[in-house]
Amino acid sequence: MPPLAEYHGPDTQGPDTQGPDVQAPLLSRYEALLALTEQMLSLAADHAWDELIAIEGDYVSQVAALDSAARDGATLDGAAPMASLDADERQRLGSLLEAILVNDLALREKLVHRRDELGELLKVSRNQQDLHRAYAGGRVVNAGTRFRRETP
Repeated sequence: MPPLAEYHGPDTQGPDTQGPDVQAPLLSRYEALLALTEQMLSLAADHAWDELIAIEGDYVSQVAALDSAARDGATLDGAAPMASLDADERQRLGSLLEAILVNDLALREKLVHRRDELGELLKVSRNQQDLHRAYAGGRVVNAGTRFRRETP
């Protein structure tokens, strides 16, 4: 997955392209974020947890960078702040954000399910350890000697 600044979807212009749409870099960053959420969702569906964790940090940092830039009114790759988006660009941004949030919710549901699965596995493992300890590795403990009586 290329960094957000390098992603350019089919509807966007790259930073080196001259044209009237100065918001293309900003929208392309959100498109790249959507692509990243789709990739993460796919990894979760495939139970590729290690790969998912590996790219989760990138997702978090990209979201933080976009949030910081939007809050501060800073520019992203030459794009003006979100307040200067025209109606079509706002509509596109709204659609991107909605899709990102839908993916994020689906991913969270998968992660909660995985957490619950891991919790059950830990519970079973603890029960097995308790049983192992109780039966001293499969040996029968003669309790009669403990209570001063021999058992047959």
